[in-house]
Amino acid sequence: MYWIKAMQNAIEFIENKLLDELSIEDIAKSASSSTANFQRIFVIVTGMTVGDYIRSRRLTLAGQELINSGEKVIDIALKYGYETAESFTKAFTRFHGVTPSIAKHGKSILKNFAPLSIHIDIRGGFIMQRKLIPNVPEIPYDGNNAAFFITLLEATLKGMGEDCHKAKLIALSGEGNRFCWTDNHWVFGNEMTASINETLFETESRVLSAIGWDALYINAMNTPPAKIRQDFITAIDKGYPVLARYIEHADCDLNVFFGYEDNGEKIIGYDYNKNFTPGVSQAEDISVPVAWGDWENNLAGYILLQNKTETASERNTALSTFRNISTHARKTSDINGKKMGFAAWESFLHHLENDDFSTLALLEKDSPTVDGIAHSVEHRFIIYCDALCQVHARTGALPYYRLLAKHFPEWKDALETAIASLEKCASYGGFLWGQGFTFDSAGFEKFRSKDARKILADAGREAITHDMAAVAQFEKIIFATPGQIW
Repeated sequence: MYWIKAMQNAIEFIENKLLDELSIEDIAKSASSSTANFQRIFVIVTGMTVGDYIRSRRLTLAGQELINSGEKVIDIALKYGYETAESFTKAFTRFHGVTPSIAKHGKSILKNFAPLSIHIDIRGGFIMQRKLIPNVPEIPYDGNNAAFFITLLEATLKGMGEDCHKAKLIALSGEGNRFCWTDNHWVFGNEMTASINETLFETESRVLSAIGWDALYINAMNTPPAKIRQDFITAIDKGYPVLARYIEHADCDLNVFFGYEDNGEKIIGYDYNKNFTPGVSQAEDISVPVAWGDWENNLAGYILLQNKTETASERNTALSTFRNISTHARKTSDINGKKMGFAAWESFLHHLENDDFSTLALLEKDSPTVDGIAHSVEHRFIIYCDALCQVHARTGALPYYRLLAKHFPEWKDALETAIASLEKCASYGGFLWGQGFTFDSAGFEKFRSKDARKILADAGREAITHDMAAVAQFEKIIFATPGQIW
């Protein structure tokens, strides 16, 4: 077990210093090994030399930058340790099968050599077997369920060696421009990814397809437990973590699983709902992976990553994203009983200003529950804050829009106007704190006041005008682009 861990430490050391000058002595030191012994064991374990591994990883990342960054070939060559464009072109062509100039224009599928991960397969004891994908990082959950999918996906793909642009993922998913509200009800769930989808994993499918991942999307409700277990085992054996959605959940309904025990009798991942009780306690520390038994019966569905494919051009991907934003914003029909976009904004602000809170109990613990809905001011304040989280999430996609403005000068003016509008809209996410609302009895009592809530609603109506202005700019880009079909 020692040398397995030592080799994994060395791989992580290399990954953290890929852009630096790497010496075999320093790499061996990271594995607490002599140079000669380290090189011998590295070849035995990985089937390649240390030099070949470093070269493959650098050329993979260089290829990704050529396609996505817009940087000059010589700048990328120097960044990844090549002294001349000629030496870089020679190595790049030998590895990818195409020249850097062809790759730069997105006319070919480049090789993707992911970071090696050494799987741990322990047997013994009472016939116990445990298998893990060791490089899936701890993934922080901040309580924003909808935005968590992107955090989960980014960490999962980075653990597999993919260079992800989180702001782009946020834009592709729609989380950077969404608003959802349940008309006539103050209920949880508006902030969840699934709330804006008509089918299971609609958002996840859109994002993974846009970044070139083939995947299978499984409805676990119609799948036998034995098949679910085998799907997870097969994926993890290949080194692919499995993204999953629960049927019932305390707060977070998403997870990624990266290990199993005893042929899938137990599944391993982080517990984002550990000891969480809504309105009573927050989840505890989740830094230690947990093994679950009887896990197959609480899955709504799961995603099995398959392989990378060729992606659409950056321009077409962006235009598709703008169309998705516009469609969501202007949707007039409900999804799962929830309003979307501008219609959701209007419903939300109407209830915020006009609903009568005067007879509600102040605190959750003192309120009656009817049809699963707690009728308290505290409850409604928390749901209001969930709505603000949706608004504030607009800031997450802004770096991607700025990158597009740099790559496509003809879009620059429209995108800069949209960015400025979204920044103003997103500021509504923190407006209430400046008005003296607090997460305690005094804050809840103030939220009970109709006059106080009118101030919040008026500020929200200003925010929606900025949201509308941003969407109009995205639509301006679409209409100005020849050949675009709605």
